[in-house]
Amino acid sequence: MNSIQDINIFLKNLFTENNFQYVDLPLVYNSELFYETSGEDIRRRMFSFTNNSGDEMCLRPDLTIPTCKHFLENINKFENGQLCYSGPVFRSSLTSTEQSLELNQSGIEIIYKDSSKISNFEKEFQAINLAIETMNQIGINDFSIRISSISLFNLFINSLDLPQRWKQRLLRHFYRRDYFDKLLNRISDGVGYDKERKSNIIRDVFGDDKIVNEEIKDILLNEDQLKTGSRTIDEIASRFNLKSESVVSSKQGKEIQKVINKFLSLNGPMQTIDDQMNKFINDFDIQRFDLGQEMINQLSSNLIKISAKPIYFDCDFGHSIEFYDGIIFEITNDLNSDVLISGGRYDKLLNALEDKDQFSAVGFATNNNNILKALTNV
Repeated sequence: MNSIQDINIFLKNLFTENNFQYVDLPLVYNSELFYETSGEDIRRRMFSFTNNSGDEMCLRPDLTIPTCKHFLENINKFENGQLCYSGPVFRSSLTSTEQSLELNQSGIEIIYKDSSKISNFEKEFQAINLAIETMNQIGINDFSIRISSISLFNLFINSLDLPQRWKQRLLRHFYRRDYFDKLLNRISDGVGYDKERKSNIIRDVFGDDKIVNEEIKDILLNEDQLKTGSRTIDEIASRFNLKSESVVSSKQGKEIQKVINKFLSLNGPMQTIDDQMNKFINDFDIQRFDLGQEMINQLSSNLIKISAKPIYFDCDFGHSIEFYDGIIFEITNDLNSDVLISGGRYDKLLNALEDKDQFSAVGFATNNNNILKALTNV
C-alpha cells in the first residue's frame, strides 16, 4: 500500500468483511452539529463558512459524529448498529507555521440499545480486538496499546470527601487539563464557606455562635422581626449547616490535591494495575470505591487475554475529546509515538444527538496519514 487511497480502500474492505456496514457521508455539515458535541480541539480547528442562507457550515472535522447522526436518522436502513466509514476529514492549523490539514480516517462504530446501562465491556473488547487485528492485517508490528477509563475517574472523584459542586467542576473540566490543574490548586488553598465567617454571622444575629441547628430554628420561630422573604425557617437553618458542610480547609485541600494527583499517576502494564490500585486505596484509605475496584479487576482479567502485546493502563489519559465517557484506548507507533488508532465509549454523544437515553456506542478511528508514514518509513 503506497497511497492514502490504498489504505482507505483496504480498511473499508477489512471492516465490511467483519460485518460492519459501510456508510458514505457528506463532506459538508452545519457547524452546530460539532459545536454541541465535540471537544475544544476539534471546534477550534474546523473549516467554517457561511452559506447563502446565512447558516454556518463546515467541512467535516470528524467522522464519528456524522456516522452516529446518519444512523439515528436512518435506523430502519441498517441490519444492525455496526457501521464503518473511510475518507478525508478537514482541520485547520493551530499555528501560523503549520499547514492546514486534510486527514484521512477509517473507523467503526458499534451502536446498540442497552436498557440496563451496566457495561460488561463486551463491546469495548470487540472494538479493541478489531483495532489490534487492523494493525496486524495492515502489516504494522511495532505498536503499543494504551487504555484508560473516564468512568473510573468519575467513580474515584465521587468517592472523595469533597463538596459536590467541586466534584462536578473537576469532572466537567477534566478535558481542559490546564484549567483542571488550576481547580486542584484552588482546592489546595481551601474552598467553601468560611467557618469563622459563619460563626461571626451567627454571633451577630443570635448573640451566640455555639448554638446548634435545632436551637437556631427555635430562635428563628420566636423572632417576630426576622425577615425570611420566601424562605421557610427550616430552609434558613439548613442553609447555615449546608454552607458549613461545604468547607474544605487548606490542610484538607492539599491532601485532596495530593490524592487526586496520585491517582492520575497510576499507570503500567495491565497486569500490574490491580496491585497498584489496591496499594493506592490502602495507602490513602479510599472509601466507597468498590465499583472502581471491580472495574479494574474485570478489565485486567480480560485485556491480558486479548493481545500478545502488553496493554498499558494509564489513569491520566483521555483529556482531549469531550464525548468519550467510558473506556478510552489508543494505539501508537513505537518508532515515533504517532497515534495510529484512537477510540472508546461515547454514550453521551448518542444521547446528545437524539435527546434520549436509550443508545450506547463504542468505536474507533484510524489515522491513515500516520499509518502511511509507518508503512513507508517516512
